Amino acid sequence: MYAHPAPAKPCATCGDLTGRCYPSCPGCASAVDGPWLSAWTLLPDPDPEQVADAPSGDYPWTCVDWALRKLRCQGCGGELAAGAPDCVGCAAASSARWELATSTPHEHVLRTAVVALRAPTWHRQAVVSTWRLLLPFVVAGAVPSVAELREVRTQVLAGRYAELAGLETLPLEVPLLPWRRSTVQGELHPEPDQHGTG
Repeated sequence: MYAHPAPAKPCATCGDLTGRCYPSCPGCASAVDGPWLSAWTLLPDPDPEQVADAPSGDYPWTCVDWALRKLRCQGCGGELAAGAPDCVGCAAASSARWELATSTPHEHVLRTAVVALRAPTWHRQAVVSTWRLLLPFVVAGAVPSVAELREVRTQVLAGRYAELAGLETLPLEVPLLPWRRSTVQGELHPEPDQHGTG
């Protein structure tokens, strides 16, 4: 089950829950990007190219991620690791970033959400929408489980994004879909286990 994070709060800039309009809203971006920017400013003389090209483990994952944001891909011209979905250079940089693990489950889920929202064309729309719905609660401290992520994605695929976006607390619960009610009542075989939101 969900932990009990602090309540998600409206963003003073866009009025939606803080994080929901990341990264386009400056207020949401400021709130979400805090861990990355804090780590970056602690570096004595930060050089994006040096940090991005350093051997794995020389810098914290937050600094590596931030360096990638500040660099442009020589192949597609977009943000490195978040440019064109068919760009080999961006794909390599994005893959390399995950060699550095986060320290906590909360850091991992926050990082995963941010990576997806900064490169939405790299992911299925339902995955992006799921992270957009959940990011305000992750910012407030929530760590949704794989099952909970899957359930929100199922609701998104059923066209219920607007309903879920109107909810301000976790878990995001709307009435079950008819076929989901049947499953819960035992009229259908349970769904096989699946992993992640990909």
